[in-house]
Amino acid sequence: MGESLARRFESIVDCVNSSASLVHRGRTLTASLIVTIGATRFLVRIDGGRIVELTRQFPLFRESDLCIQGTEQAWHCLWKKVPEPGWHDILALHKRGEMRIEGNTRIFFAHLQYIKDLLEMPRHAGASA
Repeated sequence: MGESLARRFESIVDCVNSSASLVHRGRTLTASLIVTIGATRFLVRIDGGRIVELTRQFPLFRESDLCIQGTEQAWHCLWKKVPEPGWHDILALHKRGEMRIEGNTRIFFAHLQYIKDLLEMPRHAGASA
């Protein structure tokens, strides 16, 4: 399941960058995120609401503005076409203990809807769970 989840996440770049409303929502965000899906880590660099880099290959101690880590089950449930209550949102998953959100809280809360929409994009971008 882990590799298929990773591939789904890697597929979001074109979907995010071609969504005028999402890019507009994130237009003031320039940040680096480390997103962990199970044991697979990704570096996501965002500039002006566009993903300029999404890669698995980056230094272990790479500095980032935010780090969002979730279990494979958390991401699998989040990306279902219709997620169950409590599994539908990164903050709900954080509350359940299935996801950790660390880093610059000012950036996180200032761009909360953009970040949530970006991380939920695999739900809409292709194969449903």
